[in-house]
Amino acid sequence: MLVKRSSSHNLFRWLFAKPARMIVTSFLFVDLIGTILLTLPIATLSGQSIGVFKALFTTVSATCVTGLVVQDTATTFSPFGKIVIIMLIQIGGLSLITITSVFLNFARRRVGLRAKLLAQESSGSFSFMELPALLKSIFLTTFLFEFTGFVLLASQFVPLYGWIQGLGKAGFTAVSAFCNAGFDLMGNTASGPYSSLTAFNGNPIIMFTVGFLIIFGGLGFIVWHDLFNFYKTRKLRLQSKIAIIMTSSLVIFGMIFFLAVEWNNTGELAMGLLPNWQKPIAAFFQSVTMRTAGFNSINMSNLFDGTKLISVILMFIGAGSGSTGGGIKVSTFMILVYAVIAEIRGRGEVIVLKNKIAKSAVSRAISIFILGLLVMVGLSLILTFTEAASLKNGTFEYLDLLFESASAFGTVGVSSAQTPTLTSLGQFFIIPAMFIGRVGPIAFAITLAIREPKPTTNVYPESKIQLG
Repeated sequence: MLVKRSSSHNLFRWLFAKPARMIVTSFLFVDLIGTILLTLPIATLSGQSIGVFKALFTTVSATCVTGLVVQDTATTFSPFGKIVIIMLIQIGGLSLITITSVFLNFARRRVGLRAKLLAQESSGSFSFMELPALLKSIFLTTFLFEFTGFVLLASQFVPLYGWIQGLGKAGFTAVSAFCNAGFDLMGNTASGPYSSLTAFNGNPIIMFTVGFLIIFGGLGFIVWHDLFNFYKTRKLRLQSKIAIIMTSSLVIFGMIFFLAVEWNNTGELAMGLLPNWQKPIAAFFQSVTMRTAGFNSINMSNLFDGTKLISVILMFIGAGSGSTGGGIKVSTFMILVYAVIAEIRGRGEVIVLKNKIAKSAVSRAISIFILGLLVMVGLSLILTFTEAASLKNGTFEYLDLLFESASAFGTVGVSSAQTPTLTSLGQFFIIPAMFIGRVGPIAFAITLAIREPKPTTNVYPESKIQLG
């Protein structure tokens, strides 16, 4: 008994040692509860359990705000199941620790140092001083955008589907869009299962509402905190500037590329089949959704190879730090770009928008990039073995598997290989990729570290090595 007690004590000490570990543990706990709930017969319309594996896949996809599905949400799950999924999306988008910290703060409960560290790591706050204000800002920002999105979408969905279904679809879509999740309830409409928003290219209100909810959720809560306080401070932090500049640039670049390449694509549900006035709307929406959202208004399977490759890059970069989105984050990408520019120009320091970037931040950006690339490419390599039969008969190509892998790691949720048609083994390997993409490669690596780093007094000689 003493041995067991000591082992349990050491395990809890290891779990609570770092905020990153607690964040990962909180997601695992939510995944466990969600899987149990979605396994229940009451969670489906048929009254029969979908099984542990499909429930686990759906739960991880929801909490990691990904959107990849193996069962159509609208036609498979009951109202109870849909409520569970949307709650998982909300928790996953804000993170369990952030939500808990918000309510503790509103309830005037005393929050300890460890809880503050967890909330700071989870929310992306830079200091304890701003943490209470930032947590309030997160809660209010989320409510403001999701409620506004709900009202706008309800004005369109209620006339189409009636009050009950219309309000339900509006609320579900608003939360899913702001959290960059990509889950939808359009499978029981005339467009059919797995149709996402392909039937609404001609409705600018729906397309722009969902699109801007995705952008607002993907900017990051630090950015909105800065913007809301701009009238007081008259300045924005570097992170906010990077998020706004990079988000705008990537959206515009993606839109122009989609328009130029996919304009004459006449495949099934492709952009070329749309009226000319709808094509810019579809191009804008696809550029936005590739940033980690998971909705689609055209058929991903019929994209040209060049478009798929650019989409992979956009998905890998992802959204802003401290946001509801995934990927390596736009700040990481921008630091890497400026680090390369500094190296080319022979500068010893990385300067971004007249701000010097610490070497530790550059090293962390490189680590995130390499770990993310390993996850994405590694998953695509594994899928070449699990999906060997489909590759052989030409159902899809390797680029589709790379697309799927980028979608999983970037927590995007779009698929050109059709996730439900993949083998169970292939779907199984997608689960950890979604999880790592949400919690972050660095946080996941820290969590898996068995031993704590120890300070060393050893002094090693400095050596030169030829590079390039």
